[in-house]
Amino acid sequence: MADDQMHDNMHDHLQGLDMDSGSIPPQMPQQNDDWYMDERIKRLLLDLQRHWLLDYQASREKALIELTEKLHAEFLADQQKIRTDLLTQFKEELDQTRNDLEARFKENLQTEINKVTERHRREVASIKKKQWCWQCEAEAIYHCCWNTAYCSTECQQRHWPTHRRFCRRRRANN
Repeated sequence: MADDQMHDNMHDHLQGLDMDSGSIPPQMPQQNDDWYMDERIKRLLLDLQRHWLLDYQASREKALIELTEKLHAEFLADQQKIRTDLLTQFKEELDQTRNDLEARFKENLQTEINKVTERHRREVASIKKKQWCWQCEAEAIYHCCWNTAYCSTECQQRHWPTHRRFCRRRRANN
């Protein structure tokens, strides 16, 4: 019972200690027979308080460092995930854009090929309807015989030494 009373008195006394400054209040509680704590117990309690404060601060600092490292690692992982997601999204959009452009290019190319083919067909048909000079390959306006025409009399005269052997008009006239 005396131990319980002494424990209660010490507990009441410890609650009166200023934990931040480590100072002891001026009044000491009295125990039976006006007993006061001696200096050794005061120093022991102050040392214990300082030890606990240092231990608390060290534990707190360690926990803060671990938390900071964990948050930093999570931040870096999130940044990497965001970067990866953005790159994936960018590549998909780039592929889609490239596919769209290729499809449009192929469509435009086919349209142009069709236009050029049609123009070529018309030009060939038009050219086939004309006769061409055997000498200079200009459009012919003078006809000699079945498959020979000239653009001018000069071309006909220059070509005559070669053509005379094969001319059908001459044979028909003989």
